Amino acid sequence: MPPVRARAADGFTLLEAIVAMVIFSMGAMALYAWLGANLLTLQRVSERRATVTLVSSALDAVRRVNPMETPRGRRDYGDIEVEWDSEPVEPPRDSVTQVGLPNLFSVGLYDMQVRVLRDGEEVHRFNVRQLGHDQVREMGVE
Repeated sequence: MPPVRARAADGFTLLEAIVAMVIFSMGAMALYAWLGANLLTLQRVSERRATVTLVSSALDAVRRVNPMETPRGRRDYGDIEVEWDSEPVEPPRDSVTQVGLPNLFSVGLYDMQVRVLRDGEEVHRFNVRQLGHDQVREMGVE
């Protein structure tokens, strides 16, 4: 018959197995919590990237608008709509060349409020200042 001391060293006791499982499960729970936080952050980044893409497209569309001719309007671009309303910041005035001679255009500064809509719901709203222009003279005529 082997001594008692040798038999105790042959394997794990139930208490040692439970302690090992508790330590492992605490580490696994921390790892799953970290993974869950990373997945939420990744989802937020993805949503923000989609919003930035929409806003960039809307800004490009609004940059093509002359607020002096079309102070208010709406345009459809596939599944998104861009809506704007502009107010003059500076009254229109005759523009001049670099040397101070009259130019062909009258220009004014406008503050444009832009809304980006998808399926009728507002996705984003932003403001942009833009120059409006109107041709008031012909080339070679003073």
